[in-house]
Amino acid sequence: MDHQFANNKLLSTIIFFACLLFFSSHPVYADSTESNLLADLEEALVSLADKVRPSVVSLSAYVPPSPSIRRQGNNSGMPASAGSGVIIDGINGIIVTNGHVVRGSGKVKVTLLGGEEKVGTVLGADEDTDIAVVQIETKKPLSTSVLGNSSGLKIGQLVVAVGNPYGLNDTLTFGIISGLNRENVNLSRYEDFIQTDASINPGNSGGPLLNIRGDIIGINTAIINYAQSIGFAIPSNIVRNVVDDLLKFGEVRRGWLGVGIELVTEKIAQQVKGKAGEGVWVNSVFEGDPAHQAGIRIGDVILKIGGTSVGSPNRMIRLIGAFSPGQSVNLDILRDGMRKVVTVKLKNQVKRPDKVFKKSLQDNDKSPLGLEVESIGDNKGLVISMIYPGSVADENGLKVGDRIEAINGKIVLEVMKFKDFLGSILGGGKIDLLVLRNKDKFHIELTKRS
Repeated sequence: MDHQFANNKLLSTIIFFACLLFFSSHPVYADSTESNLLADLEEALVSLADKVRPSVVSLSAYVPPSPSIRRQGNNSGMPASAGSGVIIDGINGIIVTNGHVVRGSGKVKVTLLGGEEKVGTVLGADEDTDIAVVQIETKKPLSTSVLGNSSGLKIGQLVVAVGNPYGLNDTLTFGIISGLNRENVNLSRYEDFIQTDASINPGNSGGPLLNIRGDIIGINTAIINYAQSIGFAIPSNIVRNVVDDLLKFGEVRRGWLGVGIELVTEKIAQQVKGKAGEGVWVNSVFEGDPAHQAGIRIGDVILKIGGTSVGSPNRMIRLIGAFSPGQSVNLDILRDGMRKVVTVKLKNQVKRPDKVFKKSLQDNDKSPLGLEVESIGDNKGLVISMIYPGSVADENGLKVGDRIEAINGKIVLEVMKFKDFLGSILGGGKIDLLVLRNKDKFHIELTKRS
């Protein structure tokens, strides 16, 4: 039976999988039709296993032949964690695995199905997704698995995981997709995991999660300790993009916006005249970065990126990272209760931003009043654009959109002059604001924090 025929038989008999589970827990005498169907299912699974197993490898620490003459500074012999990998290009010997499996290693020992050992070179790794690429030399094409399309996955689909758990090489397990788009697992920066109940254990890391056609739909990466049947895999579409960049540039190039963000809570939603859980709230802006250059402000709520809705910080990070540096993208934002579109030209992601925040929510204790103002223009005065929760301004009832007519009896029309005026008042000093809200004018006395 060829693989295509086996896959067709598997597809045609999968509806009887529930029967298989029933039979396993409730022994009964099956008639000949049921026995044939189960035999077909079994044969198709065996054929699928035969197809994918040769492309899965074991990765372990590489020990140089002569450690005593290892050159100083050469870390190629540092130990790697035991794990798995899958060959995606058998002609060039390209293997995909987890970054944590090869962390700290320039070279790893690669064991093929059958026991043949080779030395693999780590071509690159991406900590943000926990994906790495290893290459081995080969004189003949190796068995290869194909990276499939993970965009159309559905909960309930059947999957197969292959790897080397606890050193038990060439182990295959069977299950379903239990969940999609899992985030906040705290495993990596860009989290969008496939959840599966196919048995995954230490040593499976870096091995493939495959659909019933034998296509790679994910790279197995983690389990929840002490939990049963909860494993996670990195979707193949993310893997493909990372691998392409690592092979082309030696690093992953992602779009960078340059903002700090957080969830829109009920309190923030009231401030910005938005809805809780809709979009992400900008709590900081990096000076000189794309968001700052495009006019994004603290207090803005980013609702959409390139037309795709944003519901959480993790989702926004993934969406921005999917764009290439230099690309321009439209951001739908909410500002002062009004929606608008801002075009931002992204730049290459920086590993650790070392620029000073334009302002940060975490810097409330450094903000004398806990508010931000902006000029209305045409000498019409200043308007409050941001109120920090828990600040002096917040505690005294000031709101976004309030007009500041005067400060300590003096009319101030420019933002810098407003800040200079505040700077001239010592900590603990009293500040009287004349505020216009709707058509009502009133005074509010604030105490400047030192």
